[in-house]
Amino acid sequence: FIGVGAVIPTIPIYGQSIGLSSSANGIVISAPAVALLLISRTAGQTADVTRKSAMLSGMAIIALSDVGTALSTSLPTLLLARLGLGLGRGYAEAGERGMLTDLANRAPNLRGRALALQQACVALGIAV
Repeated sequence: FIGVGAVIPTIPIYGQSIGLSSSANGIVISAPAVALLLISRTAGQTADVTRKSAMLSGMAIIALSDVGTALSTSLPTLLLARLGLGLGRGYAEAGERGMLTDLANRAPNLRGRALALQQACVALGIAV
């Protein structure tokens, strides 16, 4: 999540360098959230069947999307890469949270603390 948070402030600068308007930059910044919203249910269903595969495939999609973002020279390719980021995050996060829940269920009295610590780490990664 450090990479996700670190990229957001640079998107407008990168967008200007390839000729995007301010509104196009806004669309590019919000694209991962839209994809994440649309894929979350399907990703969750996949993670219920195979947590590790969901997480690893999501991480692979994120890596490809990061390369796509770096190589983009136009709005359509940048938008596609950013949508891919949201798709990858959906699968990676569903698998990761499913695995964390499985682990936390081994110590039910610590479940809330374990899940809260994970959320704190996510927030720290985005803030950094």
